[in-house]
Amino acid sequence: MVIRLSSDVDQRQVEFISLMLQKSVGGMHAEVCDQCGKCSSACPVSKEIEGFNPRQLIARVALGKIDELLADEAIWTCTTCLKCRERCPEEISPYDVILVLRNLAYRAGLNYPGVYDDFINGILERGFISEPQEVRARGGGRLSREALGLPGVNGPKDMAVFRGIVEKIIEAGKGN
Repeated sequence: MVIRLSSDVDQRQVEFISLMLQKSVGGMHAEVCDQCGKCSSACPVSKEIEGFNPRQLIARVALGKIDELLADEAIWTCTTCLKCRERCPEEISPYDVILVLRNLAYRAGLNYPGVYDDFINGILERGFISEPQEVRARGGGRLSREALGLPGVNGPKDMAVFRGIVEKIIEAGKGN
């Protein structure tokens, strides 16, 4: 499968990142990784979502199946809990590989989950993703931040400047 990139994406950059990603896991002992599975057994996502397996993801990168992975929605399901990084005896971090794959997919103009737009819009509107919520108390009631003695959450002092910075970051991520 060959990914068709949008015209404004630098094909050489995508190929370079793909090659570096493949080389980063190419030196590992594939048979050790295949038999180990510590990353997958620790992963909360692999327990809940069929088809997500950090060990298999690393194997696919080692086999050069980058295009396949970029088109797969699995790279967007990682919760970034870092359990895979903590448990890997080979010091191969599926988490780091997933972040590179996400970045590469985004730069290649591939679709990402729509909920990411909700996150970005929340940040642009309020300065953070969502309003703090009340937490459930042991007695069954709900407590606010103030009731817990925590300070209120304030957005950036100058939202216009903040929005400008966030928009620059978004544009830089697109490779424009």
